[in-house]
Amino acid sequence: MGIFIISPADKGGQLYTPSPTLQELCQPFSPLELNYRFLLSDPRITTLSVGAARPQELEWPLSISDRIQPLTPQEIEVFQRLETQALTRLGTEKCSQCYACLPCPENIHIPEVLRLRNLSVAYDMTEFGKYRYGMFENAGHWFPGNKGSRCTECGECLPRCPENLDIPNLLKDTHQKLKGSSGRRLWE
Repeated sequence: MGIFIISPADKGGQLYTPSPTLQELCQPFSPLELNYRFLLSDPRITTLSVGAARPQELEWPLSISDRIQPLTPQEIEVFQRLETQALTRLGTEKCSQCYACLPCPENIHIPEVLRLRNLSVAYDMTEFGKYRYGMFENAGHWFPGNKGSRCTECGECLPRCPENLDIPNLLKDTHQKLKGSSGRRLWE
C-alpha cells in the first residue's frame, strides 16, 4: 500500500503564492518545485493529488513527475537552509510537533496551532497561517480542535513537552498573530 498526498501545494503552505522570504530561501528552486521534489523523492509516496483548479496548475507537477530519484545535494542544501532559518527565527520556541503535549483538556490541537506559528515566524507565511487557523472551530472534522485562545493555562501540557516550551504563552501569541477571519470548507 502506498501513500496518497492530497493538495500538497495548498495544504503545504499555499506554495503557489509563497512569501518573499520563502522564495528567497528556496533559491534556485521555487518553493512549489521543491515541495514536489521532496515528496516524489520518498519511495513510500505513490500518488500526489495536486488539486489543480486550472490546466496551468498542472505544469509544475507534470514537469517533474518523473524525477523520483533521491534529493540532489543542491536540494538538500536548500532544506538545510530552511531548517537553519527556522532555528534562527524561532530559537527555543520551535515546536517539533512531537504530539507529546496531547491530549489537551480544552481540545486545542496544540501541535498544529504551533506548526502554523512556526511557519509564520520562520518563513513569514502569515497569510497561510491565518487561512488555516481560521478553520479551527469552523470546518468540522477537517480541522479538528479549538483555537489557541481557548487555553485556560491549566498546565497539563507543560510537563509532557520534551522541549520545555511555554505552550500557554505560545498559544496566546499564535492567536494574536493569526486570528484573522474564520473560514469554512468550500462546500459549506
